[in-house]
Amino acid sequence: MTEIQQDVDARVQTERTRLLRVLDGLDGLDGLDEEQWDTPSLCAGWSVRDLVVHVLMPYEVSTPRFLLTMLRARFDFDRAADRWATTDTRTPAEVVAGLRRTEHRTFNVPGAPVEAPLSHLVIHAQDVYRPLGVPSPTDPENARVALEQLTSPRARRSLPPGILDGLAFSATDTDWHHGEGAQVSGPATALLTTLSGRTAALPELAGAGVADVRARL
Repeated sequence: MTEIQQDVDARVQTERTRLLRVLDGLDGLDGLDEEQWDTPSLCAGWSVRDLVVHVLMPYEVSTPRFLLTMLRARFDFDRAADRWATTDTRTPAEVVAGLRRTEHRTFNVPGAPVEAPLSHLVIHAQDVYRPLGVPSPTDPENARVALEQLTSPRARRSLPPGILDGLAFSATDTDWHHGEGAQVSGPATALLTTLSGRTAALPELAGAGVADVRARL
């Protein structure tokens, strides 16, 4: 295992534990009640429960099953992911147990970069924390790693069209900068949520370029 892989695995473990604290309660904290599990997440059409089921998808779907799932969805990933998330019948307790087991499973996305498991977890954890009104426990450094991956040439095609153009993004809580132009600054998790196509964190951003970001979303 490479040093980079070990580093990413350690970061994933940290953020998984933080998410589990919110979902199921650890260290004396209360877990989510039924109403909170049914709360709409930042992913349109998905509850918090559906969203966590989606987080499990790349760990639980083998490559052959993924290809079959995509075939049934006419190779529309969003459609395939929606079916996976919304047709799953597990209880919240079973979903939490599944999340705990991901510690011992590999991230089954063919060709995914080494940082993908961390980016996937950190982005979707924000989709849970924000609608629940939970102060984000995400380490800004882990959000920085996800931002680096999200804005890499390989990943940019997954971003909202044109969102990076002519803008200079910078995190206020970690050393991350990207681009040139009108300034957009804020916490790393707010930038990550925004660049992932969500509008929920826009109020946390500042700078002359925020209006452009808002218009592009």
